[in-house]
Amino acid sequence: MTTERIQGRVFGEVADEYDRVRPGYPAELLTDVLAYAGGPALEVGAGTGKATELFATAGIDVVATEPDPAMAAVLARRVADRPNVTVTVSTFEEYVPPRPFGLLYCAQAWHWVDKDVRWQRAAAALAPGGGLALFWNGDWPADAGVTAALLAAHEELTPHLRPNLGPISRPIGEEAGALEWAAEMGLPPEFGDVGTRLYQWERTVSGADYVALLSTQSAYRILAEDVRERLFARLGDVLGAQVRLNVETALYLARHLP
Repeated sequence: MTTERIQGRVFGEVADEYDRVRPGYPAELLTDVLAYAGGPALEVGAGTGKATELFATAGIDVVATEPDPAMAAVLARRVADRPNVTVTVSTFEEYVPPRPFGLLYCAQAWHWVDKDVRWQRAAAALAPGGGLALFWNGDWPADAGVTAALLAAHEELTPHLRPNLGPISRPIGEEAGALEWAAEMGLPPEFGDVGTRLYQWERTVSGADYVALLSTQSAYRILAEDVRERLFARLGDVLGAQVRLNVETALYLARHLP
């Protein structure tokens, strides 16, 4: 197992906290995705179900795959009253679709899927003409004082790790042209009709919850425990009562060509 795959499996250590502090996704994203492709839908790396719940509200059938049992347990609780959602504890790479899907979507997780097989697996799961929707949230502090405090703490205690202090580079944040995105992601010829959308919004969290949010990110989870504890204790001392965040949600669309 590679370092990347190990890093991609640390979220279950804090599954409940992940569910509590991670943001959801804009309603406009749901509208745009469903205007592009319909169900039934296959979700890759469903996590605790932030996106699952959003799509389930539209009434389409969703098969939500999630490899981590702890994350999948939170997901199952979230959608327990949604008969149109099936939770499957599996990696996308190992999942065998029982039928073609009209939509395959992935929130915050496509970069963890094996690059050698992910496009072939997506094409195999989709019906001809079916849509692929990949999206990520990225956030950063809106206040210059918070930014300075974060940077100083990281430079002192974890100089190899920088906090996110602005829009995340493509393909996660900054809106790219559709052809640029396709080239960067290595989209194969089985897919076309590519497009992008960018949604900008804000949210405010407590200083403690901002630290908790960082604790759910893989780069912080793989730190040595004592280093992580020292960094988070310092952040708890220097952050104010509230942290206002700029948020970008980037959506990338592609269609499985007949």
